[in-house]
Amino acid sequence: MSLRETALEEIRSAIAVGDLGEDRIFSAAGLAKTLGMSLSPVREAMMSLVSDGTVEAVPNRGYRLVPVTHADLDEILRLRLLLAGPAVRALCEARDEGTLADLRAAATDATTAAEAEDRKSFFAADRRFHFLVLSRGLGEKAASIGLRLRDQSRVAHDEEKPQEADRESAAQLHGLVDLMEAGDAEAAIELVDDNLRYFVA
Repeated sequence: MSLRETALEEIRSAIAVGDLGEDRIFSAAGLAKTLGMSLSPVREAMMSLVSDGTVEAVPNRGYRLVPVTHADLDEILRLRLLLAGPAVRALCEARDEGTLADLRAAATDATTAAEAEDRKSFFAADRRFHFLVLSRGLGEKAASIGLRLRDQSRVAHDEEKPQEADRESAAQLHGLVDLMEAGDAEAAIELVDDNLRYFVA
């Protein structure tokens, strides 16, 4: 993984868990210091997020998150489901051992992170899982679109114990792999629908 990709993963996770709020303007230099990285890969990562529509540049000041409303989250969810359903069905039909093993590994990483209450690692593993679902089920272009939508999401629920939601979500990932292995497309589509609702609970 390149330094730019590492910076992107760290920043995306920070956005997802709320470490970078919509009410803040932050600089590439400040983020680089926080991440313990050099400025160049962080600046490149921020420009990628601008291109994706996740953040916007503020002239002479830095960057800020593009605001996301509940209506936006609902629309994002509907679009993600349009991609996830056919991808899951294709994986249930293929039942490819290599793909199932890769998905199981990502689900295990998500569970480990959730149990450790490491939310950044949980979101990174969850993101990787859903990338694999889309890329192996529909192709790289669909995965790129799906992840762009995911990265524009925020964790909408405000729970006292968010780690419980993380553990439940991670358990659902294992359940999805089980259903794909069994070829139960209808149940898998229903479960991925519930899993994606994590962001609008």
